[in-house]
Amino acid sequence: MKLVKSLILMVMIWSLNVNAQSIDSANYFRVWQGFQRAELSQQDFYNSVAGFMKATVDLYKGRALNNYIVIIPPVVKPSYIPDELALVALNSKESYDQIRATPEGQAYSARHWDIFDRATSKSAPLVDFTVENPSQLVNQNAYDMIGKANNWAVGYSTVFIGTKKAGLSSELFLSRLHTHVKLAKTVMVPKGLKGYIFIANENYEIAYLNWESKEAHDAAGATEGGQSVFNDAKEIMDVLMYQQAKNFNAGEAISAGEGYSTLQR
Repeated sequence: MKLVKSLILMVMIWSLNVNAQSIDSANYFRVWQGFQRAELSQQDFYNSVAGFMKATVDLYKGRALNNYIVIIPPVVKPSYIPDELALVALNSKESYDQIRATPEGQAYSARHWDIFDRATSKSAPLVDFTVENPSQLVNQNAYDMIGKANNWAVGYSTVFIGTKKAGLSSELFLSRLHTHVKLAKTVMVPKGLKGYIFIANENYEIAYLNWESKEAHDAAGATEGGQSVFNDAKEIMDVLMYQQAKNFNAGEAISAGEGYSTLQR
């Protein structure tokens, strides 16, 4: 009997250690785009999103969540830009599915529609760019440019929103964006870029980037190669946002024009 109890205890300890280690690495992502329900005032929307961010962390933290990065775009923006965007970085799809199948997970899922417009808000399908090597970008798809497990809770994370330049057709924009993201990967990964997930839309790019450190980010941007990436982006996009996703305790007040990293270490 003592032997059985010892074996059970060893298995429990092993399971806890595996879970703790796995949360330090993200292998599965939800890339959310949310549009505000029309009947909510802007401040009511921000208050509701702040509460929803806390609910997200409370549901997934310690069980599957590696990090949860949220973008609140500026107040002045094109109407086609979502009102809230989020990258949910999780240890696995299996963990995500198990949590969402619980009563608390189902209640959380239903809560989305108290805040967001059901007809226009959704998660984008995610494509592993390295594995699929797509010949063209598909409107409203998300892409993982690096395709490796990464700890999004450490280092230095930035968020980007760029809108299509006037005069560019949607087809040409997506074609040029396809070239641009490959250039960015080629130049920036050797300089410390560890994670790069973006949404391709016929009118914009939304990007989440994770760097080894702020120093690596700044140094990469100052190089000739880094400048070539920025200049290439400027040819096809107007920058609406590009900034750090700042450390944030979920549940605190949020404001427009900010990026938030809720589990940053």
